[in-house]
Amino acid sequence: MARRSDREPGGLNDWQYLRHQFPTKSRFLRSLMDRVAKEPVTQAIHGSRAVAAALLVLPVRSNGLRLACDAYLSATQLAIYPRHFFGTDGSDQVAFLVQTTAALGRAGGTEASRTAAVQFIGAQAVLSYGASGWAKLPGHRWRSGDALVKIMRTQTYGDQWFFEQLSKYPAASRAICHVVLALESGFPLLLLRRGKYMDAGLAVMGGFHLANARFMGLSRFAWAFVSTYPCIRVLAKGGRDGSVGTPVRREVTGR
Repeated sequence: MARRSDREPGGLNDWQYLRHQFPTKSRFLRSLMDRVAKEPVTQAIHGSRAVAAALLVLPVRSNGLRLACDAYLSATQLAIYPRHFFGTDGSDQVAFLVQTTAALGRAGGTEASRTAAVQFIGAQAVLSYGASGWAKLPGHRWRSGDALVKIMRTQTYGDQWFFEQLSKYPAASRAICHVVLALESGFPLLLLRRGKYMDAGLAVMGGFHLANARFMGLSRFAWAFVSTYPCIRVLAKGGRDGSVGTPVRREVTGR
């Protein structure tokens, strides 16, 4: 909402250019995208999304209201995606997955649907961490420990102070690369033994996201992924007593 200049003529998300990135033969879809791209409509959608998100954060007990908020956030995220094409990332995908799955779990109206929603979100988050690490493994820069210092020297994702420290202490730089590889690639293993070490793993990964927010500017990843942590815990531990019952309902409905 604050960076309107990105959507103005000549900006990164100038709609006169972006609309050609989304060709469609549907007059309805074309008309809808053009309408959403109007600045007052874009601002109104973001404002209403903030209200819906605030209601979900508050301890509102109405399942119907929370279902409506989740569904609205999912639908509007699809609607505004073309408008913010340049600048979206994996955090948007995780947020969409959480909101859509939560809406479906609530819409089912049963314990089974809520349990399935929680477990699906948890499984997807665990898979995301694992896949991120597995994708890095073939990269020579990550295995050699040079990747982090090279990332930190860039203007987009870098940080000058951190780059200077990594350059000054190359052994520490390599160690951090290897720790990141181990944490991400091995994260799914925390599901073993009924998630005995899952809480510690989540604390470490939460700190990892905070570090990324500070040094790489990826603050939205922290919000998106941490929102899945209650579901990961339920998936790993199966509820407080080893079953998926009351704890699952509380995680999804906010009770």
